[in-house]
Amino acid sequence: MSKTYRVIVVGAGAAGLTAAVELARARVPVTILEARDRVGGRMFTQRDPVCQAPIEFGAEFIHGLPPEIWEPLQAGNVKIEEVRGEPWCFQKGRLCGCDFFSEVDDILKKMDDRSPDESFLSFLKRCCDPKNDPKKREAYERALAYVTGFNAADPDRVGVHWLVQGMRAEEQIEGDRAFRAANGYQDLIDIFCGELERAGVHIQTKVVVSSIRWSQGRAEINTDRAGVPLKFEAERVLATIPLGVMKAATDDEGAVRFDPALPRTKLDALTKLEMGKVIRVTLRFKNRFWDIIPAPGKDGKTLS
Repeated sequence: MSKTYRVIVVGAGAAGLTAAVELARARVPVTILEARDRVGGRMFTQRDPVCQAPIEFGAEFIHGLPPEIWEPLQAGNVKIEEVRGEPWCFQKGRLCGCDFFSEVDDILKKMDDRSPDESFLSFLKRCCDPKNDPKKREAYERALAYVTGFNAADPDRVGVHWLVQGMRAEEQIEGDRAFRAANGYQDLIDIFCGELERAGVHIQTKVVVSSIRWSQGRAEINTDRAGVPLKFEAERVLATIPLGVMKAATDDEGAVRFDPALPRTKLDALTKLEMGKVIRVTLRFKNRFWDIIPAPGKDGKTLS
């Protein structure tokens, strides 16, 4: 620890990279510490070894027209294409057209953030009990699947207020449309890293932060790099570490210890946040069979 840094950003995911870019634009010296051997966090693009198509291990679609993503991509002249096609669903052992969206929309539109908040599951049971109606039962199950899948949320824990506010935000950016960049989210990472490199921002990877001792105007960061303990001193520290790490008990492996502990207001806020889990499966087909067969349901038939 031979110098005091002006600002250290812990974490090189989307939040850390964006924060570092803004600091660099304001001509504030900044250094980034990242535990992984790569940057990007949940943005992680790989290329298929056969067709060289970008395969996303994390974030995939650009949902709507959020300026935080579109502006840097457009400034970098990145080719962006809208995702088009017919949705297919698997029902009763067959592929068929997805004809349930209107029923699910009707359920979601009944949510109201002006009344006391409740979980989505509680709301669904209260307002949309399917009883013995098979069609309502199907819409009920599809609504549950939508919130679980699209929002990566536990229906018994996610709040109706959050869902309603998210739907409003989506409407403002045309969130029902989906896009992909030519090289996936790697294009956005490359743009951020290029700007940081030009600004002289140093990104140190494989640096695992174990504790942050902080006080007014000074912080000491204890880290480990390949088994070698390192200490950094900075005037300011911005922690953009994953939610699971932030919520971990201080004696858990991989946890970051704060000394003194974070203020109660921050700890209370952390208890109200959750990160959903998603399993992604990517398939590569020999032939584009969807180009030579009609979308299920268009001719009144289903595909077995």
